[in-house]
Amino acid sequence: MVHLYMKQAYVSLQNRIIVKDEAGKDIFLIIGKWGRIGDGLSLYAMDGTLLMEVKQTVLSVFPKFNIYVAGDKVASISKQPGIKGPYFKVSQLNWIVKGDFYNHHYTVQHRLQTIMQMEKAYLPFGDFYALSITHSQDIPICLCIAVIVDHLTLTRLPTKAKRKSYLPI
Repeated sequence: MVHLYMKQAYVSLQNRIIVKDEAGKDIFLIIGKWGRIGDGLSLYAMDGTLLMEVKQTVLSVFPKFNIYVAGDKVASISKQPGIKGPYFKVSQLNWIVKGDFYNHHYTVQHRLQTIMQMEKAYLPFGDFYALSITHSQDIPICLCIAVIVDHLTLTRLPTKAKRKSYLPI
């Protein structure tokens, strides 16, 4: 199991996102922008190697993004309506992303196997997203999924749900 951290404020700003390991070492850099068809993000190793690209292909209430490695499409992620609320489908990999998106706690699964878990972590030096990824070869695509899901959740929250998620229990 691999544990990685992304600073929440940077994910929300559509800016540069630095992904750190448990020791606080910078591991990946994500750069991107949102809002138009063709916009997306790029995932780099800290040595500058481009690992993955994501491009938005459908701009709607249920958007769609294509994920590329070395120019070849490896998957698509799309938001889907569900009975208990929306979920995300990662085509070609047969992964499903479900959970409590409003409170930033969700899982990525392939059938009954957990691929990744993401939750919000409150640390002394800021609010982070903590990602627990089962297999190291899935790290790049899991990071892209985490950024896309977070972006779509934050920009599409109904006002009532936004207020509700900040109320003390």
